[in-house]
This record gives sequence, structure tokens and C-alpha cells, in this order.
Amino acid sequence: MPLVSAAILPHGTAAIPGFREGNADFSDVTKGMKEASSLVASRDPRTIVIASPHNLRIGGKMAVVRTESCAGTLKEGRKSLSLSWKCDVGLADSILGSAEKRGLPVVGVNFGTSSGPESRMPLDWGTMVPLWFLPRRVKVVLVTPSREIRWADLVAMGECIGEAARGAATSVAFVASSDQGHAHKKSGPYGFDRASEEYDAKVDSLVRSDRLKGLLGLDPAFVERAKPDSLWQMLILHGALKGKGLKPACCSYSCPTYYGMLSAAYV
Repeated sequence: MPLVSAAILPHGTAAIPGFREGNADFSDVTKGMKEASSLVASRDPRTIVIASPHNLRIGGKMAVVRTESCAGTLKEGRKSLSLSWKCDVGLADSILGSAEKRGLPVVGVNFGTSSGPESRMPLDWGTMVPLWFLPRRVKVVLVTPSREIRWADLVAMGECIGEAARGAATSVAFVASSDQGHAHKKSGPYGFDRASEEYDAKVDSLVRSDRLKGLLGLDPAFVERAKPDSLWQMLILHGALKGKGLKPACCSYSCPTYYGMLSAAYV
């Protein structure tokens, strides 16, 4: 069946109640993520394909994770949260097969054992934080982008996800795990560059006006100055949304710390 819903969700751990990042107030981020996730869940997806920039990073290759399950732990001070999900291996194989037929730079990856209970991918915060806001009953497929490949190939990867979803026996949603510009504050690890504010404003405008295609027109040098964690996953989202009839139903943005965070749902 066609992709039933999609989202852009940030992955700052402090968005989860009980976690903190210094004295920053993440309440608006949490509120926006809950609203977007609720809309995604309202379409009852049974599998969520999620693209995270913080899982396996393979130079010049996108990866589709083929483990039978995935699990991880988030920690901050005395706060600890452990989560696990079953993986939809059949859908992962369909995505991988579609991408290979197109000649895209993609590999299928496993971890631990080839199958069974030890075939379990360790999870990163870029995957766990967005999934915390979504229904636990779902299966997942983990996809990792690459910053070294052509942007058009990332869009094509999204098209492969959409094709695989259309052929799936179950309902599928896609999530682009994305933090925006990371140079909003001089005190941050990446310093200050006005490009972060400009980039975030541009992304916010493109999302609200349903014009993700405009991401392809960004200057790579400008993107480098803005230090986002979002462009690559959102390009995959752009491809996945093609021809699906899904439209942005909500969008919220805030920047409580040195990086911007935007939440949006497509239903």
C-alpha cells in the first residue's frame, strides 16, 4: 500500500521528558514532536522506516539495516532509558533490492549474527529519540544516508522506499530524523555562523509551503557553513513523498540551544 504518513522529527535527547541539555528549555520541541508524531500515528503505520545521520556512517554508501531487531540505551546523568524494536526485514530487503536495481550506492548491513536473537543493531540517539514519540508496537527499518554521494541519489533512495512501501503487505511511514543548523551560538561546539539561522528559515519555509524540491537548489558551501544534521535525510523524504499525495499538516520550529529543531508531519 502507499506510504501512509511521514515526518521530520529532531533528535535532541532533552526533548524526552526527564532528560536535559544544560538549562535549555525544550518544552516547545517536545510539544511539536508530540503533535507531529500523533498525526503520523493516526494513520496507523505498522512499520516505520527511519533515516538517522548518527547510525552507521559508511563513506560514499547508504546502508539498509537487515538485522532482526534493534536496541539501545539513552543516558543523561542518572536518567537512563532502554528501548528495543523488531525490524521489518522483508521491507528492508525490498528497499535494498529496489535501490540495487537502480544502481544506487547502497549496501545491506547486519550486526552480531546473520539471523536470530543476536542479529540486533545497536541504536543511536538519532533513531531512538524520534521513535520514543511514536507507537511502540511498530516494526522498524533503519536507513543511513551518506553525505558523500550525489543529492539526486538520496532523492532516488527515497523513491525506492516509496516503491517498497507500495508493494508491502502492511502500512508504512517514513521519518527523517533531522536536527537543523548547528552554529546558532558562539558557545556551541561549532561556533557561530549566521548561515545556521538562514538555513533554518529556508527549511522552515520549504516545509510549510510543501516545496522540499527546493532543497536541491541549496549551495553546498552554504550548507557546510550552516552545519545542519538534516539535509540528507530530508532529501530522502522528498523522494519518498513523490506522488503519494501526503501534505504537511503541521510544522513547528524552535532553537533552545546551539542547534535548531523542526517537527513536521505529512498526512
